[in-house]
Amino acid sequence: MLLRHLSFKTLLVASLFVVTLIPSLALVQTWWHLQQLAELVEQSQKQAEGLAALQRSYAEQSDLFERSTRQWNVLHEETFSRTGMQAVLSLQQLAGRLQQLDEAHLQQLGSHLAAWCGKSRDLLLGAGGQEEPWSRQYEELSRLGNALDVQVKRVSAERRLQWDSSLREKRQQADRVAILSLCLAVVLGLLLAWLLVRPLQQLRDKIGRLALGQRGQHWDMSAPADILQLAAALRELDGRLARLEQDKASFFRHVSHELKTPLAAIQEASSLLHDQIPGPLLPSQQEIIGITLSNTRLLRQRVDALLQHDAANWLGRPLTMAAHDVRDLVQHAAAAMQPLLQQKKLQLKLPEQAVVLMVDQEKFRTIIDNLLSNAIRFSPENGVISVEAGRSADHSWLVVADQGRGISEQEGSLIFQPFYTGQVPAGELPGSGIGLTMVKTFAQLMGGDVESLPAAQGARLRVWWP
Repeated sequence: MLLRHLSFKTLLVASLFVVTLIPSLALVQTWWHLQQLAELVEQSQKQAEGLAALQRSYAEQSDLFERSTRQWNVLHEETFSRTGMQAVLSLQQLAGRLQQLDEAHLQQLGSHLAAWCGKSRDLLLGAGGQEEPWSRQYEELSRLGNALDVQVKRVSAERRLQWDSSLREKRQQADRVAILSLCLAVVLGLLLAWLLVRPLQQLRDKIGRLALGQRGQHWDMSAPADILQLAAALRELDGRLARLEQDKASFFRHVSHELKTPLAAIQEASSLLHDQIPGPLLPSQQEIIGITLSNTRLLRQRVDALLQHDAANWLGRPLTMAAHDVRDLVQHAAAAMQPLLQQKKLQLKLPEQAVVLMVDQEKFRTIIDNLLSNAIRFSPENGVISVEAGRSADHSWLVVADQGRGISEQEGSLIFQPFYTGQVPAGELPGSGIGLTMVKTFAQLMGGDVESLPAAQGARLRVWWP
């Protein structure tokens, strides 16, 4: 495709050129229409001035003819005869000009005037004092003058109508061109913007999915050359991240085998010694074996939690969001912890009605297990653990609260960090320090997060997700 051979800057400049070219062409066409109108106005003005001059000349020469012939008929002086003949010649020239015009009525009027001039010339040359022929000539001349006035007014009105019609037509053409050019410029602008923005939007979506852990995406797209270069670099980065995660998974499997196998052997051997299977032990020896066994169990617990946390962080499967009753999920998690609840005589307070939310069941179960385990661990005997859940306009939420010592303001930013255990409750062994870290990890895998809310007594942890 042509886009692959052009840069984003070149396409942007070309888009601006194309979008501005269309209104420019419309302006040129409007200017051309204005030029045509100006020429039409100039031509109409010249024609109107010519007709007006012809009409004035006709009036002057007809008056001169009638006055000089009347004087000639009375005084019989050659001067008046010559003056009348000059007027006839001038009127004959006017007749020729009328016959050259492109108006049929004016041409016909010119022919009548030419015939009149011929009769008038004959009368001047030989008809001398006869009154009746001259009266007819005067009447005919007056009639032709009135007809000329009527025709000039008619031609002027027709030219005015023609001018008005041309003006309306040119105005409508200019309006159509302006509207069409504007619509075309907007459509082309939107189309070019879509061609330029769409690859950037696709690239941004792919980068967002890459950040969320989606690997092996299809990076081919129709885009400018520089964006394709960026997509190629991201494709390489995507491949490298996929290979790193494969190496990470292989490393976790190897570490899981290499650490858990010897730890299991140490724990089993310590248990045999603690139970005095090989033979009786001194009290001091039993104390040492007890310490060894306790720390071995603690080390194995932390290794398991760390591997589970990192596996969730690096190898988390895609979300499988579905509608589940959160109350039932909490009850199932609490059933597995019933001995711990009974040991400390704790009461678990759940929502009275079913709360159906969209969750990833596997990740949400891990969140509940760790929150309940943490609440049981820090709750005093005969305490109450309350669980609330709900949905707002843009997210769902789960709140687990206990009646323990609570979370101080300083601890609010530390409790979600790996291996932070804080003050160990009385009668409890140190925890792995990774339970709330796993809660945060799995909440973020679901697109949300976890936070510590202010509480009058105990701790109040809130998990939310879209």
